[in-house]
Amino acid sequence: MCTKYDPQREAEAAMKRAAASEGADRQRLIQLALAWHQLARERREEQPG
Repeated sequence: MCTKYDPQREAEAAMKRAAASEGADRQRLIQLALAWHQLARERREEQPG
């Protein structure tokens, strides 16, 4: 997976934004953070060694 995004950093940023949000925005940002976290986990699993 070749991308300019760092999924772990994006997940952390989304959680920080979620903590500062309320209501539907908070829930949306939490779901976004979970998606980034899953991508980060998959990326780590793909790395050899």
